[in-house]
Amino acid sequence: MSKISETLDPADWETHRTVAHQMVDDAIDYIRDVRSRPVWQEMPPQVRRQFNEAVPHAGTPLPKVYQQVMSEVFPYPMGNIHPRFWMWYMGASNFTGAMGDFLAAILGSNLGGGDHAAAEIDKQVVGWMKAMIGYPAEASGTLVSGGSMANLIGLTVARNVMSGIDLRNEGVGALSAPMRFYGSDQVHSCHRIAVEAMGLGNNALRRIPSDANCRMDLSA
Repeated sequence: MSKISETLDPADWETHRTVAHQMVDDAIDYIRDVRSRPVWQEMPPQVRRQFNEAVPHAGTPLPKVYQQVMSEVFPYPMGNIHPRFWMWYMGASNFTGAMGDFLAAILGSNLGGGDHAAAEIDKQVVGWMKAMIGYPAEASGTLVSGGSMANLIGLTVARNVMSGIDLRNEGVGALSAPMRFYGSDQVHSCHRIAVEAMGLGNNALRRIPSDANCRMDLSA
């Protein structure tokens, strides 16, 4: 009886090497020449139809996948890396950051624990942040995906500390009275999402009117 071995390794490493080198060259050109392209352009119907195709029953070779990405995805971005993107606050990142993302994906580290170098980098960056804003060295912290998740974590910590019970063990059902968060009517929608995810409900977020300068009306 023969033993069947399976692997996630590519069948042809050199093909992957070739595509990877092409990706780097194309990415540099894409970022370098961004000013020469329009901020945004409408996706043609024939391209849009590609994203409605049914689940394939066979794999697609990597070079063809990459060709599809370059012809059907990269020409039709939101536009936030363009210097004339004035629609929203979204950042443009930079090529150095993209290289960092690539290496982080190659390493594939889980930063939830373990004794490894990537976890030490995580703790070091948190330490730098604490020093920059004057937090004590013994304060804790973590890096998250963005502002929405940061608000959820911050409000969760506030809920747990101010609940008056061991809420992490007993849950919101053990509260003797409803909890309330107060913020101006200018707060981001992620705050509503946070209080709903925390099991407190949208009514827990009390939106206080603000004046013409977007300052909370403290008397209200």
